[in-house]
Amino acid sequence: MKLLPALLILVFALLPAEAKNNIDACLSKSKEYFNEKEYSLAEKTLTGCLKTNPKNADALISLAGVEMILGKFNNAEKNFKKALNYLKAKSPYKAYIYSRLGDIYMRKANLKEAEKYYQTALKYEPANINSLVGAGICEEKAGNIPQAVEYYKKALAVDFTNVVSRERLIALEPDILTKEELLRTMKERNIIDPAAQDFSAEDMQTLSKMITAEKSNGIEYLSQKYGGKIPNGLIVERDSNKVYVRKMFTITGYNDLLGKLSSDAKQFLINKGVTVADLFALRDENRKPIFNDMGNLTDEGLIAFTKMLRGEKSYYRPGEKLPATQKEIEMQVRNLISQNYIEITNTEYAALMTRTQCSENTLRNQLKVRYVDIGGGNKRYFVFAHPDALEPINYPYLYVQQYRQERRIANSEAPVYGNAFGLGNGLPAAKLCKKDGNLNWDGMPD
Repeated sequence: MKLLPALLILVFALLPAEAKNNIDACLSKSKEYFNEKEYSLAEKTLTGCLKTNPKNADALISLAGVEMILGKFNNAEKNFKKALNYLKAKSPYKAYIYSRLGDIYMRKANLKEAEKYYQTALKYEPANINSLVGAGICEEKAGNIPQAVEYYKKALAVDFTNVVSRERLIALEPDILTKEELLRTMKERNIIDPAAQDFSAEDMQTLSKMITAEKSNGIEYLSQKYGGKIPNGLIVERDSNKVYVRKMFTITGYNDLLGKLSSDAKQFLINKGVTVADLFALRDENRKPIFNDMGNLTDEGLIAFTKMLRGEKSYYRPGEKLPATQKEIEMQVRNLISQNYIEITNTEYAALMTRTQCSENTLRNQLKVRYVDIGGGNKRYFVFAHPDALEPINYPYLYVQQYRQERRIANSEAPVYGNAFGLGNGLPAAKLCKKDGNLNWDGMPD
């Protein structure tokens, strides 16, 4: 019995080392699963590690990282925050954790919290790439472009190969370029003479169009047209033979792209039945020409062609009715309201058709239901709401009021009565229209 205390002392002395060996082995196994991309097994292993030692910061951080890969962001957030409780004040892991918390809140679209965590990470590690880029994205989304640019440039100063920062800066061109940078890129692209010291507003407009074309995969499109190898002189490379090489249109390349797009657009339209004679008379929804006098797509035409490829209605032939302009639409709406019409929603119009069984033709021609065409196949609907309206013209308004009242009651705890809605028995007992959509005169009240 005298040996027992000595044995207990020995056991307790050995426990920390044994526990450490166990957690190390556990972490090592989870790392193997992680490297093999067996993330679920890595998660399961790390969860087991924490049952042995729930305060192990390494296991908590690793588990949170795996949970982020698995899309379990709420769990990851909890474990990252828990790990912070067990780290030393100057632990190098703190910058990593705060940066990842910033990523989590970025995913939640909570820019304010994301920015806070990125800034905290930068206090611990000013050169933290993820936090510099993340802070830049937060500023960009908030509309603070100069601050965003500053963060992206800081990230590139730390690592000039950082793809995200480079791409974000390119996406913000040409607005963020200094005069010196504008001169450089215009000379590279042959927009202006190599000896030029200034540029015109027209040069700036040309550059903007070229950059827009690049952002719209114009270089990839041109490459396909040439079987994967673009001829010399159509593009220029900046930082050639580097991982972050940038390909840009020259003015010749951009004009070549425009010509090929215009040719494809013409063929597309001809295949759709547009005659060659009508091609240059086509207009977009804003009455702007699709092609210019040179036979190339206009700026509006480029937008229209993109919509065509998506299956949208974007061009109008000679004599085809063009959609009303926004000014014309508002004028039509004001005119209807002045004539005692009220606007109803598309859902209310659908309910009106279902409850009355009337066709659109009957509603429009016999019951004075009106609509304003706003383009793209969309309409705004109106019903006549004059207090002295006679039957059956007053029924569409009554049906809509009934529907609205039902919706209000459905969203409250008020009891429902069959003769509620403030309409008494004003609505016909039978359907307002027959199955063929025409008015059901026999069903009308005396």
